[in-house]
Amino acid sequence: MEGIGGFFTIIAIIVLYFLPTIIVATKIHREKTMVVALNVFLGWTLICWFIALYMSLSREGIEQLQANQAITVDALKGQYESEIKELRRKNRELYSAQRPQRTADSSQYDAELSNRQAELSTREAELDSLKSEYEERLRALSEENRQAASQPQPQVTAASQPEAQPSPEPQGLPAQAEYEGEALYVVVPSQFERVVAETLSRRFSNQEVEAEDDAASRGIALKLFESGGSKSQPSAIVQCKLQSHDEAVEYRAVSDLLGSMSLHGAERAYLITTGSFSDDAQRMIESGTMNDRLFLIDGMTFNQWRTQSGLAPVHYLSLTG
Repeated sequence: MEGIGGFFTIIAIIVLYFLPTIIVATKIHREKTMVVALNVFLGWTLICWFIALYMSLSREGIEQLQANQAITVDALKGQYESEIKELRRKNRELYSAQRPQRTADSSQYDAELSNRQAELSTREAELDSLKSEYEERLRALSEENRQAASQPQPQVTAASQPEAQPSPEPQGLPAQAEYEGEALYVVVPSQFERVVAETLSRRFSNQEVEAEDDAASRGIALKLFESGGSKSQPSAIVQCKLQSHDEAVEYRAVSDLLGSMSLHGAERAYLITTGSFSDDAQRMIESGTMNDRLFLIDGMTFNQWRTQSGLAPVHYLSLTG
């Protein structure tokens, strides 16, 4: 009996010693690595054990995520409200311009005005629906993030590529000599991501470019960090889209990138494509409050970046041919 009692005493001491690590493993926390290190290596000092326990009980990680999501929702709400205000202003201008000209056929004018008001109401309903959909997606992303934090991350093994189409190194940039001379023909997304990484490393000399090989990156191909700074939070995220020159990136892709920027805690985001952007996607940037944080780079602008950085322009094969 004394042996069994001693065994359970040892188990209780071990659980008590690793209590901060157990607590932080069950929640989202920005300083999870720091808490585990303090607990495992310095917990025997008691002072570090109490510091680790205090940090593990903090809700700072969840509060920061909720604050970022609130900023994103407020920005999107401001865009919707500004668009509604613009539609109402145009409606008032139309009414004021046509009011002096109303004559015997005022019934026709009234019908046109009614149609205009109906169109405005429909547009407001669509905007409300889009806002609800976006908020629901934010909640789903938050829930996925919490679930991922409470479960061990699976190891992802990259699929082998044919020799003619090598995949990029996770953290390396391509040799610059590879793209000097004749124009480069880009035919696969992994090759385009390497070209974008090389271009950004030339254009932003004060930034370090790293490839994003996390399976949960949600389409983010590259991250930018301040040179010599911390790697815990990127200064910018980059999404690369290889497509035909006559294809346009739609509004939904830009909206998704806006949500990813908030979740990664980045100050800026770049969407770089070999094609173009739809009118809705461009208006989202021009009419909103994100025009100095969210940048849409089409194929022509990207080639201008390369030539300005002393690199050969990029040509790409049609993906539909």
